Parts: sequence; C-alpha cells; structure tokens
Amino acid sequence: MAANNNGYDTYLNSYYEGMGSKRLILVLYEGALKHIRLAKEGVIENDPKKRGENLSLVIGIVSELNSCLDSNIRDDSIEFLRGLYISILTELPKVSLNNDVKILDQAFSYINRLKDIWENDVIGKKAENENVAQLSDKKKEKELQQQHPISYGKVGGYNLPSRAMGGTRSFSV
Repeated sequence: MAANNNGYDTYLNSYYEGMGSKRLILVLYEGALKHIRLAKEGVIENDPKKRGENLSLVIGIVSELNSCLDSNIRDDSIEFLRGLYISILTELPKVSLNNDVKILDQAFSYINRLKDIWENDVIGKKAENENVAQLSDKKKEKELQQQHPISYGKVGGYNLPSRAMGGTRSFSV
C-alpha cells in the first residue's frame, strides 16, 4: 500500500511542479473552496472528523497563500491580501469550537471573490503576456513591462517559484 501512495505522491508532485504559477494559485483557491464546503458539510452532518480534516486543509492552503506573498512588495493590494489571509486564519479555528457555519460562509465568500479576481484580472491577461514573450525588440518589451508589472517576474505579488513549486512543502487541494 505504501508503494501506491508513494507513486501517487510522485504523480501529484510532478503535476504541480509542471504547473505555471498563475494556474497554481488558482488551484489553491479552488482547493480552499472545496475544503470549506466539505468542512461546512461536516458541521451540518455533526461529523467532527470531516469538519476537522477539511478545516485543517483550508488552514494549510490559506497559510501557504499567505507565506507565498512577496515580502519585498509593500503596496496596498499585497497588504490587503496579507491582512485578509491573517483574518481568515484567525477565524477558521473558531469553527472547531462553536460549529459556526457563518465563519465558513464568510471565508468562502472572500476566497471565492479572490479566485474570481485572479481568474479574470490575472489569468485573463494570459494572451497579452504571451504576446509580450514573443517580442524581440527589447525596448518595446521594457515599455510593456513598465505598463504591466504583474505579468513579469513575480506573479501578482506571489513569490511562488522559490516557495511552493521548488520547496518541499506539500498540500492537498
């Protein structure tokens, strides 16, 4: 049985390592939403194991999103994300104590909105980013880089390649 799990883990690691940074963040948001739904089911079904396991996974995913924020960027959007993630991380453990589905609903609402913004405003610019990569004129590329800083280097303030994709962290989505 251990060999099967090891093979499956290897498969998952290769799957996520080959994924682009933008897509990986989207997968993390989707995983967090899935586990919030399952934690809520656990509360409603009075199943503490289901509630606890899924709360733990959501907390892990949100912690990873928070830790991947680039600490060198000090703008309002990054500070807002950092504060929102910390707020979610502060509130989620309370569900284990009082089975308050309102906390789960609020976390779901915030993460779902972040997912929508990520899909529309960051991944939605994919075609534009591909065109930039094909430019051979360095001057034009530099001008575009200044106009669209989110499409270069760090992805939307996340420092993923060195942390989530290249590190030894694992997560379940």
